[in-house]
Amino acid sequence: MGSYAYTTGFNPVFANGTQSLSPSVYLEVGADGTVTVTCHRSEMGQGIKTAVAQVVCEELEADWDQVVVAQAEGDAKYGDQNTDGSRSIKNFFVPLRNAGAAAREMLVQAAADSWGVAPDECEAREHAVHHETSARSIPFGELVNAASKLDVPTNPTLKARENWNHIGKARIHVDAYDVATGTATYGADVTLPNMAIAVMVHAPVLGSSPLEVKVPDSANENARFIGIEKINAAPGPIGFNPVGSVAVIAEDTYTGIRVAKDLEITWSESPNRTFDSDTFQQSLRDGVKSTGKVWHEVGDADALLSNAEEKIDAVYETPFLSHAPMEPPSAIANVVDDSVEVLAPVQDPQTTRNTIVGVQGFAIENVKVTPTLLGGAFGRKSKPDFVLEAVELSKRLKRPIRVQWQRENDLQYDYFHAPSVQRYEATLGEDGMPIAWRQRTAFPSIMSTVAAPNMVEPANWELDMGFTNTPYRCENQSIEATGLKAGVRIGWLRSVCNIFHAFGANVFIDELAEKAGMDPIDYRLAMWKGMDTVQGALPSEPGHEFKIERLRNVLNRVRANSNWDEKLAAGRALGVAVHHSFLSYVATVLEVDASDPDYRVTDAHVVLDCGTYVNADTCVAQMEGAVVFGLSAAQRAKLTFKDGAIQENNFDGYLIARMPDAPSISVELVNSEQLPAGVGEPGVPPVAPALSNAIYRAGGDRRRSLPLI
Repeated sequence: MGSYAYTTGFNPVFANGTQSLSPSVYLEVGADGTVTVTCHRSEMGQGIKTAVAQVVCEELEADWDQVVVAQAEGDAKYGDQNTDGSRSIKNFFVPLRNAGAAAREMLVQAAADSWGVAPDECEAREHAVHHETSARSIPFGELVNAASKLDVPTNPTLKARENWNHIGKARIHVDAYDVATGTATYGADVTLPNMAIAVMVHAPVLGSSPLEVKVPDSANENARFIGIEKINAAPGPIGFNPVGSVAVIAEDTYTGIRVAKDLEITWSESPNRTFDSDTFQQSLRDGVKSTGKVWHEVGDADALLSNAEEKIDAVYETPFLSHAPMEPPSAIANVVDDSVEVLAPVQDPQTTRNTIVGVQGFAIENVKVTPTLLGGAFGRKSKPDFVLEAVELSKRLKRPIRVQWQRENDLQYDYFHAPSVQRYEATLGEDGMPIAWRQRTAFPSIMSTVAAPNMVEPANWELDMGFTNTPYRCENQSIEATGLKAGVRIGWLRSVCNIFHAFGANVFIDELAEKAGMDPIDYRLAMWKGMDTVQGALPSEPGHEFKIERLRNVLNRVRANSNWDEKLAAGRALGVAVHHSFLSYVATVLEVDASDPDYRVTDAHVVLDCGTYVNADTCVAQMEGAVVFGLSAAQRAKLTFKDGAIQENNFDGYLIARMPDAPSISVELVNSEQLPAGVGEPGVPPVAPALSNAIYRAGGDRRRSLPLI
């Protein structure tokens, strides 16, 4: 790989006056042979910059060492730029291949024209076009001028899978060297002339605004302190609007932080001041005691469960969680007259751009948003509230502003992962299989924060994350949901509602297996006997039907890889979970050490079927990261609220996994010819239930509430 370029707007004119060849917004070939691939998605360590280059170069037949990757600005011409939902490659695999293939065919045509031969006598490979019969070749760069005058093919021929050289191979990330050497550009690394720093002090309760601010004399005597600015909580729906805050403006971050700590602020009252997470959790428990909105019903589960001599009835709970990326939010905004330029670690530059337009009234063409690298995000940085703070402050102060959040800000005003309560009930037949089944879920909908403030019931897409599309079916079954509005912001976090739905379903299945006297894996396989596909509340995406055979396959593979059927050493136990999310299939087995009071996880075995994958190393890395991320949620992470205010404001209270918590992790990627599916999120949901099941099999109690430790 030649390099990673932190540049946008590529359309270079070279010294000889020739234009570059640009058959697509994603690709340009320069007269010097340099191939510039424009990445329209945000890079947060998941390797998307490398993946888009691999896909384009595969079809172009480019030399990897002559490729650079540029970061795209937010612009509708690129299509969807919302880098969440594990869909970058899924949605753009074919468009990116077409971009490379179109350029290849244009270069081949240009070479064929120059030689006076038919294009099918020529072949592109190794960054040149070759004519085997005459042993002639022309480098790509020398063909750019002629090729740029040709029509762009509308339906270029794509390479056969057996001829792939880039797709499916392991490639080091294009920005790995910069990250490792500390030269990569993250949000807080950007500096503009005359830029000031804004350190934020946010209201303790959502909906409050600053009334009075007392600045200490020591601050006013500090030449590096510039002043303060009040930002009131936006009226109406929460959306991505900034919360009430006081911005401490300073020449440097250190001064801003010191002054912020010493401010005395009086805040307005808010109806959210009575919000209490314990009370809210009890309301969710109450919600699953009675019938909710019925999303799926067959047979008469209610009657059979009411009259059953014996039934299994279990409740599963999960708490509020935070994204807690290593890099707290930051954003640089420079408002000049009626235009603004933003550089920030955002997951969705188009939504950021459109939100700025909606709030500030700029013309869309006068708003430029360029993502920097993201030091972790997990869904948090697709909500641009922190960017709006920077834009507002730059507009007021008429100079570039970098808004800088601290860890405490990030935990205080996250868009939190929703807490949930689920209730599962079943009665079994003589063969141990369920003859009646009822499942209920209760949680606050994301939509009540970001789009529909009066919406209480969970949305269909939230329920189709492991609940309404459950692979555990019964001839008498009821699937129900209810919601409750929270007094804090709710948002999507890596794998979203799959976290709690996978937890409830997989632990309940283990409980049924025990009741039936069966092995947990055998029980799952028995429940799937005769099943082909699963349909949830939403139509399946074409080519991405939920296939039980693929779920069965990853489960059987992880069984073999983990030596599930072999006797373990004393004090060791295995727990299993399997889940379908983001169109991928993941099975996970965790091994725990029962001699450790916290049931330390020693080994993790993961099998991923994500269809066709682009970068093998990235897929493995994402599964490894998902195990650690999942262990954070499973073991100790929990947020609580009293009087509307968060109680945990740093990593001493919000306990995520540390290095000693990381197990040995083995990952198998299923070699599949199916369409590409998600990778970044599907590895998370099976972790918590696998750990709960392992703890029980190790002799511990049945743990139905997160965190488990």
